Parts: sequence; structure tokens; C-alpha cells
Amino acid sequence: RVANSMVAPGSIITGATVQHSIVSPNVRVEPGAQIENCILFDDVVVGPGAVLKNVIVDKNVVIPRNREIGVDLARDAEEFAISKGGVVAIAKGQEISYT
Repeated sequence: RVANSMVAPGSIITGATVQHSIVSPNVRVEPGAQIENCILFDDVVVGPGAVLKNVIVDKNVVIPRNREIGVDLARDAEEFAISKGGVVAIAKGQEISYT
């Protein structure tokens, strides 16, 4: 389901929920993933069951299966930059842990 979002041509969203987000070209969102208030740049892959809330993901990043980002900011701060407003930023090509 896609609601109130902009999705670029070439992106594939299969059995996932995308709300209030911008999805750039060649992004793949796998089944069961939940994307809310996010910006996904080119060539991002969001694995099955992953949850992203208030996240900006730069190019060429793979979000692993069932990974939650933007849900527990204290945990996210160990791996990512977080704005004062609580937006998580993931750098271009950054490798994301499975935990």
C-alpha cells in the first residue's frame, strides 16, 4: 500500500506499506516492509519486514531483513547520525548491521 507518497519510475514496492515518503528511482521495497516519513535515494533496497520511520537513506544502501530504524533512537545513535528533530540519516553506501 502506498499513501501520500512520491514514487519514482523504476521503483518496485511489493507487499509493503509506504506512507508520507519519497522513493527515488531503482528503489526496491520488499514484502512486509513499513516505510513512514522517509526519503529513500537511488538504488536503496529495503529488506522484507524492515521498518523505517523518519529516516533519510542515501544512495546504494541495503536495509537488512526485519531491521528497525527510527523506532529506537537511542539504539540508532550507536550506528547513525540523528538530527535534533529525531530524523535518522544513513550515509551513501553505508553497511547496515542485521541487529
